[in-house]
Amino acid sequence: MKKVLFLSMMLTAAMAASAQMKVAPELQKGMEKVYTSEATMTMNGQKSLKSTTETKYTVTEATADGYVIDVVTTQFSSDAAADDMTGQILSSSMELVTGVNIRVATNQSGKVEKILNFVEVSSQLNANSDKMVDKMFQLLPQLSQAMSKEDMKKQLMSSMTEERILEGIKENTSPLALNGKTIMTGAQEDFVSKDGLKMKRMYFLTGKNVVTNSTLNMTKEELKAFIIAEVEKTAPEQAEMVKQNIDMVMGSMKFDMKETASYELQGDGWVKSITSDVTTDMMGQSTSAHTVVTVK
Repeated sequence: MKKVLFLSMMLTAAMAASAQMKVAPELQKGMEKVYTSEATMTMNGQKSLKSTTETKYTVTEATADGYVIDVVTTQFSSDAAADDMTGQILSSSMELVTGVNIRVATNQSGKVEKILNFVEVSSQLNANSDKMVDKMFQLLPQLSQAMSKEDMKKQLMSSMTEERILEGIKENTSPLALNGKTIMTGAQEDFVSKDGLKMKRMYFLTGKNVVTNSTLNMTKEELKAFIIAEVEKTAPEQAEMVKQNIDMVMGSMKFDMKETASYELQGDGWVKSITSDVTTDMMGQSTSAHTVVTVK
């Protein structure tokens, strides 16, 4: 009986060890992949905002350590109405990066490690933000009464730090998200979302399909620090008031975020499709986003 139990345990362990996959897509200089992303976002129960994005990934160099991939959002469109302030602001955040070439360095397995041209990227984003703010003030004259052009520009650029752009390139709807990872069912990892939130992710593997579930993983003190930092960036005149009343803010609001994503991989290791759902309840704002990404 003991021998049968031991063999059963060994067989189970062997099966678990074999049920893993290293994601290392085929990469060579000159290779191009184009992906289309269709997203539907709903905020606080309002009318959904639908958008379509096309992004091109080009392997431009093979280095001693890995590869250089140029990431360019070539097209973006949304159905935000001209008088929809929230929709226009959300769309403008995406329009900022359209046409901007972001060069990223990867290791041999295609894992994104750093941005190589952030100074150039930052300069282009800054120029684009001027155009975006002028456009929004023309579409929404009442916006200029609520905040100055400089404050609006600062709000648009607040999420365009090098760290957040890098996290955005590696987020769950990115074709590069899994590169370099060894996937196995039950594996977990901590990460920071593109919005600066600490999260915990769990993986599930079935053949060449990968499913991930992610949840918010922050202590009360970390959430306090995050809220204060966000207010200092977007509404500095309110920062002191928020600091003085942070416990009341924490007690009266829900803080939660969940992500699920399903990846189908091609024979060459590149993603064929991604389906993602994200729900966020943060600082009185409830948001849900459904995204489908497919290779052209």
